[in-house]
Amino acid sequence: MPVQEVDSHSSPTPRSALDRRSFLRKAATGLGASAVLSLSGVGSAASATSKKVKTAYRLSTHRMRACSACKGTAANRFYVSADAANKGRAHLGCNCRIVAEDLPKATWTCYFRGGRRKVYDLRWHLRCPPPP
Repeated sequence: MPVQEVDSHSSPTPRSALDRRSFLRKAATGLGASAVLSLSGVGSAASATSKKVKTAYRLSTHRMRACSACKGTAANRFYVSADAANKGRAHLGCNCRIVAEDLPKATWTCYFRGGRRKVYDLRWHLRCPPPP
């Protein structure tokens, strides 16, 4: 077998074990792994806070041309479900959007009497904690 001569100037310099790209790749992998591991703690914290709020539904006239009946209904009424909000529109042909709003659990319970009532109107002046 013939031996080939190798010119030391033409060959690329050997790379170290940790060049810039591999360092950045390993750093990103480490950050990603730490984020994934920390998400389990965030999920339990989120579930702990979600127990303190409940979802109510409202009609929204935000950025819409709406009649005064729709504006009054949207500003003052809370509904226990999206279906109840759809059934509680101000009039036939009302096209106000239905939006979800998180209420503190105590306020939600007072407004809907623990789920027995489908709608609450702020104009009824019941002694409930104010919405946020």
